[in-house]
Amino acid sequence: MVAHIKTIKSISSSFYYNERKLISGDATCMMAENYPCQLAELTQSDRLGMLEKMAALNPRTKVNGLHIFLNFDPANRLTPYSLKEIAKFYMHGIGFGNQPYLVYEHSDGAHPHLHILTTNIQADGRRINLYMKADRFQSLLKQIRTRFALTTSTAVKDSGLALYQAQLLKPTYGKSQTFSGIAGVLDRKLNEYLFSSFAELNAILGLYNIRAERGKEGSKLFKNRGLIYRLLDGAGNRIGVPVKASSFPFNPGLNKLEERFKRNVPLKLGLEGRIIYEIERILNNPQICDTAAFSASLKTKGIDVVIKDDPKGELQDMIYVDHLNTCAFQGAALGSAYGAKGILSRLGDNGYPALEFEKGQGLHAGELDDGLPGAGVSAAINLSQIRSEQDRPVIPVVKTQRKGQRRKYRVKH
Repeated sequence: MVAHIKTIKSISSSFYYNERKLISGDATCMMAENYPCQLAELTQSDRLGMLEKMAALNPRTKVNGLHIFLNFDPANRLTPYSLKEIAKFYMHGIGFGNQPYLVYEHSDGAHPHLHILTTNIQADGRRINLYMKADRFQSLLKQIRTRFALTTSTAVKDSGLALYQAQLLKPTYGKSQTFSGIAGVLDRKLNEYLFSSFAELNAILGLYNIRAERGKEGSKLFKNRGLIYRLLDGAGNRIGVPVKASSFPFNPGLNKLEERFKRNVPLKLGLEGRIIYEIERILNNPQICDTAAFSASLKTKGIDVVIKDDPKGELQDMIYVDHLNTCAFQGAALGSAYGAKGILSRLGDNGYPALEFEKGQGLHAGELDDGLPGAGVSAAINLSQIRSEQDRPVIPVVKTQRKGQRRKYRVKH
């Protein structure tokens, strides 16, 4: 079992994401816990209204919701009753057992998984602070595995992708509709993965033959801050007619993406630990002596490696997509030793033909700098190793006014 918690500012956004899955038949609402009525008696507005009314009791708290993902090994044949009991045990374990929460079972992946939506604002208006160390989360998961006899199959142990990478079909030009194919991937991946730049976003989308583009600098599309999505063929070349971001009902446009970049930066803190651990473990293996073996070894751990090159085709960076913790990191952000040149130097390999890479302007086109830190905290499960403090990215600290000064400010205005 793998768990992931995302703190959110918009409860309604996550709610309607799950409700759309209900409409499409890819999910079932299993529970409405601590609601005044039974689930069968609640309408859609009732389910959302309860959470939003609770969140509104503390208007000063902007990050007032949790979107929790519980993933299970396909080897476990879990009944609806077992899934409900696991959800209850988990929510009590993290201190949210008395909060109203919704539990959705999704059936659109290769493994069973639950989505749980709740608020961190209590009935008295006080906020629940979710500050649990990784070892306490690990202890909770161990209790669940023991209590409910959860197992991990050999296939999943041998291949991280078997469980952690979503088994979405790649849209193929001529075999599937361009619009619906791109929409299906975007609707799911933009909500599942944490990314903080266009390079990282396109590394994720590229695994599904899709690329986001702003157009060339100076073009009408670029000047108007437009964004298009297009299909790629097996070699990473553009194919077919592009689709404007504004054409999709959820509008994954430039403004929305830039908001995500900023919001995802603090949520990614700590998630780099597993990637670094797996890289070091692989590089310490004397049998790994080229990029092909390096890429293949990481892939078995649920981590894809994507090469980023500049317009001249020169090697620029590696991007790691971790499907277990659903996040992407540029190699340079992890440290010079984990960028493309650092990895090639340590392998003694001067080429990289075996690795997947984006051609032309794919990853660097319209690329933005990494976003600034925003509000929110992420609790990530199954971190193998965290970097030392001196290696962590430096996050600017903003000095705030004293409490008395804030009070005067409010009275003045």
